[in-house]
Amino acid sequence: MAELGLGTMSILKHGETEAKAILEAAYRAGIRHFDTADVYDRYKVEEIVGSTFASRREELFLTSKGGNELTADGMRWNPRASYLETALAGSLERLQTDYLDLYYVHGGTIEDDLDETIAFMREQKQRGVIRQIGLSSIRPNVIRYWLEHGELDVLMTPYSLLDRRIETLELDVPIVGRGPLAKGLLTDEWSERLGEKGFESWNEDELRDLLPTLPKPIQAYALAAARRTCAVVLPGASSVEQLQETIDAFHQSIDEDKLDDVLSRLPIHPYTKHAT
Repeated sequence: MAELGLGTMSILKHGETEAKAILEAAYRAGIRHFDTADVYDRYKVEEIVGSTFASRREELFLTSKGGNELTADGMRWNPRASYLETALAGSLERLQTDYLDLYYVHGGTIEDDLDETIAFMREQKQRGVIRQIGLSSIRPNVIRYWLEHGELDVLMTPYSLLDRRIETLELDVPIVGRGPLAKGLLTDEWSERLGEKGFESWNEDELRDLLPTLPKPIQAYALAAARRTCAVVLPGASSVEQLQETIDAFHQSIDEDKLDDVLSRLPIHPYTKHAT
């Protein structure tokens, strides 16, 4: 059975008090897989996760990501080992721990010196600073390179009923599925969340036709679909109420035959960029 984790990118949307309340509510509900990154609210999310859970560190599976270097006016991609070493050290300090259960390279392109990045991650695992090596990517050419040349333990990538691209790749690595609710489109609030740009390969009109036909409650079926493919299902939350709705939906029983039908009629769109 897939595990339910918590992505922390949006926990500060309503302030620090709500962010800490979200983390505590997740912990009380039995969630132990907490995912963060140094760039989330420019280091602040890591700091809050660290201060909230410092005394309970050994109970958690704690993950973070590096590779996006913050600058004065934004950030830039920097996969060099010299930078990743600094980024990892900073994450450890903010999270108040001397190791991470899983550390991701937070993106990447096929033009990077991937061998240098892979060697750095392998060294950190050998030193025990990280327990597992992860890649967070939507680029199939980068994913394939890591699988062929690196000791990749975990792949984080989008997965939802509306984005099943990862099913087109032959993988022998656990998947952490982020975005299982497709930015709220796979919830009862879908009509409020739907914009003119659509979502991934779906345009607005297609989604307006499709979403009302999905079995109810949509959220429960969406999370059940993610459970079938992902080792860890990783939704986010910007409020305690939203988190609780997701937890309830994750544990809700659904009609597996209905889910089979949905999966059989929804297209699996191919990757259109960075395929080779």
